[in-house]
Amino acid sequence: KYETNTLDEVDFELDVEEFEFEGLHVLVVEDNKINQVITKKMLDKKKITCDIANNGNEAIDNAKANTYDAILMDIHMPGISGEEATRQIRKFDQDIPIIALTAISLDDSLESFYDAGCYDVLT
Repeated sequence: KYETNTLDEVDFELDVEEFEFEGLHVLVVEDNKINQVITKKMLDKKKITCDIANNGNEAIDNAKANTYDAILMDIHMPGISGEEATRQIRKFDQDIPIIALTAISLDDSLESFYDAGCYDVLT
């Protein structure tokens, strides 16, 4: 048993300076060229290298052929969606962190992203 206000009393704040990003290598799955450039620049600032996949099929192929520290997966893409690509990747790699990137719409269900195998969702 616990008191309902216990969680409100826990001090928890992430300090970005505590994390070591340099040397990480991630796969960015994004069909929009502008978003690819912006994401790559943001990662470069943290000294994170990345490969770019333009669609779900490329994401699956890259995940099979390379080792990544994480995958940043756009959910809304033509062809194979990010959710389906995540399901396919989970068939051969259950451990890699996959983080969904999406502009949430009313049709989206966060639960479906988690059910597909995403660790988290960034909007």
